[in-house]
Amino acid sequence: MTNPHRALLVTGILLLILAPIAIQAQGSIQGRVVDSQTDTPLEGANARLVSLDRDITRGMASDEEGMVRFPVLPNGEYTLTVTYVGYVSQVDTVTVSPGQESPIHVFHLMPDDRLLDEVVVSSGMTGITSREAGAQRITNIDIQRVPTPGGSGDLATYLQAMPGVVATGDRGGQLYIRGGLPSQNMVLMDGALVYQPFHIVGFFSAFPEELVAGADFHASGFGSRYVGRTSSVMDIRMKDGDRHNVQATASGSPYVASLTAEGPLKRGSSSWIGSIRHSLIEQTSEPLTGERQPLHFESQYIKVSQLSENDSRCSAFWMRTKDRGKLNFSRDDQFSWTNGVLAGRCLFLPENQESFLSLDTGITSLTNEMIRPGDSELHANVQRFYLNSTFTQWTGNLRFELGMHSFLKWMEYEIDELIEGQRDDDNDLLSVGFHGEVEIPIGPSVSFTPGLAISVYPNRYPVSIEPRFRAEWRPFGPDGGELFLAGGIYRQALAGVSDLRDASSVFTTWMLSPIGEQQMEARHASLGWRQSIGQQWSISLEGYAKQLLRQPVTIWSSIARFTTDLALADGQVSGIDVRVEYRGERLYTFLGYGISSVEYQSAQDHFGTWFGEPIQRYHPPHDRRHQIQSMLQWSLGSYEISLRWQLGSGFPFTRPMGFDELHYFQKEPPDVRSEFGSTRVIMERPYDERLPAFHRLDLSVERTFSFPLADLAIQAGAINVYNRSNLFYYDVYTDRRVNQMPFSPYISIRMELD
Repeated sequence: MTNPHRALLVTGILLLILAPIAIQAQGSIQGRVVDSQTDTPLEGANARLVSLDRDITRGMASDEEGMVRFPVLPNGEYTLTVTYVGYVSQVDTVTVSPGQESPIHVFHLMPDDRLLDEVVVSSGMTGITSREAGAQRITNIDIQRVPTPGGSGDLATYLQAMPGVVATGDRGGQLYIRGGLPSQNMVLMDGALVYQPFHIVGFFSAFPEELVAGADFHASGFGSRYVGRTSSVMDIRMKDGDRHNVQATASGSPYVASLTAEGPLKRGSSSWIGSIRHSLIEQTSEPLTGERQPLHFESQYIKVSQLSENDSRCSAFWMRTKDRGKLNFSRDDQFSWTNGVLAGRCLFLPENQESFLSLDTGITSLTNEMIRPGDSELHANVQRFYLNSTFTQWTGNLRFELGMHSFLKWMEYEIDELIEGQRDDDNDLLSVGFHGEVEIPIGPSVSFTPGLAISVYPNRYPVSIEPRFRAEWRPFGPDGGELFLAGGIYRQALAGVSDLRDASSVFTTWMLSPIGEQQMEARHASLGWRQSIGQQWSISLEGYAKQLLRQPVTIWSSIARFTTDLALADGQVSGIDVRVEYRGERLYTFLGYGISSVEYQSAQDHFGTWFGEPIQRYHPPHDRRHQIQSMLQWSLGSYEISLRWQLGSGFPFTRPMGFDELHYFQKEPPDVRSEFGSTRVIMERPYDERLPAFHRLDLSVERTFSFPLADLAIQAGAINVYNRSNLFYYDVYTDRRVNQMPFSPYISIRMELD
């Protein structure tokens, strides 16, 4: 019996044993938390349930649909209190009666700007240390806390403040999460996959503060609904427009200018929201930093939403992003990529309100190219049409989730100038499959969630069976600490191939498995503890391990050259993330430390030729061994002060061994005494040295002025306050050091109109 089938059998046995135990519960209470103006679900809202005799006290945070559910409850009366930072709290009295269905209690929370600094502490706290079996919930308030030189927060900057996330520099928009490659991250925007959403200027993405309602970030061990990626998941929910009032926000800084507006289509039932962003750094960088930075990005976005009388809703959106620029300013190589998304989503709530159904469909695309003037041009395109559905049903105290996933992808590329043996090609890939999981509460303190994903790829790959699981244990009650465990098998049908030899390359080609007929695979395991300390402190500790199989990598050569080939590598990833968070009335601070190791093993002919060993173990160029992240936000009177300091150990790089001169003898013997040949760089073992450590301090100070029709926020700040010369990478061809951004002051203005 194969390992996947054995895991499937074990999962079934566990369900048969544990399900009867869970169904013995007497009752449950469920609620849904939404914004009263937009009906957007408020993920991470804190719900606290207390029985009238105060014998039972429980707390939890709402999920991505704003849902909360308290199973295993004795009959009786309870008070349910819902709080969310920036909103007016609500309290409801709920009764659990024998034989009576438990309706969903909908909480329409009203925004209240006076509560933005309110401290809300419960077992369902959101923020950097809030986790759910390896998942972290990110709210709009969290995104605002990280200083960003754009007038408002951005999800890209927030993610880079986490110790398990590695960014190679402030250019390129590449995120490496717990040892995985950028092409192995799944980024979902209202259910639609976005291939390359992080802009070429690393502070920005397609997800600015004004548009994001909330996000779930799974650094590892994600559930069975997420199929097709082996590293991580960023499941981002975008805001619906205001169904009652017209609002607009305009902002500008030396980095970017943006305009966001929203309002009702039909007051009370439908709405729209739109955004335009355009970078300015190409025009402003030289007077600010003394060096022109040829970097450009832009984005356009619009979304419409419709709400029905029973709280069912549908939405559709269109998004386009465009990036271009040079990452090595001394070269002529220019990169560009364009994302396009047209998608729709519906959520149906049946009358009995014990279940809901979600449908997602759309088409997404990525076009990217690399241009070398006078030499070669590389381009690669991918398009994806998808149709997904998920049905969620509560039966007793069990939560069942069943779904169908399907997609059709078209790929076309021309990369023979870069990857030898990979001719120009175009092909397609069809996949259909099913996924399911069941959440099983075992008493009031234990929850176990096994899941399974099955995918079929006609005429291409074998049937993929991917068992997964999550578990949580609160040994000291709902307000005590929590132990969480997650793991599973994850496969990826399309490989995003990049030239890993060069840190300045962001060109990615999406293709079917270039070697063999098996998918890439990763096996995850993570174990962690989360603990609240008093009313304001919390701490999280998580260890993780990943095994990587059949990962395409560019072939290392002892001669530095432009063209390369592909080989397969296996890898081992392990690490520990520690996070400490403090939430006070006027002060917020966070400190995170991550230690990790990423090691590849690959067999290549070049290894045997130069070192007498055909197999090499090496640390790839994104292996950052140590990383410290810290943030501070302090409300001082009418001023908001934000600090971020980060430190990272050096990345691996391949050291030059020396140089020689290559002579050609095809036509006639050269005169080696007087003629120079072509200079070549001879390289050492792959990635056998490390670059210097990286550290940087970013600072911003903001003050908001209120007027009758608008609020005006003025922010002054600087990137790299003490002007540290952080190395981006060393160019062995030109013997030139390429640095990251120097000291860069800025002033931004943001105006919010009601």
